[in-house]
Amino acid sequence: MLIAALGWDHDGWSGTFYPDDLPPDWRLAYYANEFAAVVVPAAVWRRADTALAAQWVADTAAGFRFLLETSGEAPSSALVQALGGRFGGVVGPGGLPVLRWEGGADARALRAAIAALPDAGVLLVTGAPPSLQALRAAQTITQLLGR
Repeated sequence: MLIAALGWDHDGWSGTFYPDDLPPDWRLAYYANEFAAVVVPAAVWRRADTALAAQWVADTAAGFRFLLETSGEAPSSALVQALGGRFGGVVGPGGLPVLRWEGGADARALRAAIAALPDAGVLLVTGAPPSLQALRAAQTITQLLGR
């Protein structure tokens, strides 16, 4: 089971999650130091070439996973190859089981949502920007449940 935000490049996280002086191109590495996965929005991965995907891999640790948001279209095989073992699958029709979470960090509600997801599922925290408190709470609950 993976806990992930929809994207990592959120201006709303500047000064609260990202330090004010953090260069924008360091945001992925910073995000990946705290969380194990991210859902790359379709608008982002469709514009990405293999060099950019290789840079994403270089900016993250070996256990980090990239999930690609889709609305049914398959990502190019070149992009998937560039992500290598970091490619965690697709989120969307025909992809991994996903629960979109736009709520807050209510521990009881998050626990119920996590318990309902299959082991191969994704709790996708969305919002403008996604709630860091919900991401952190879901991560803690998942660990406590041994998932």
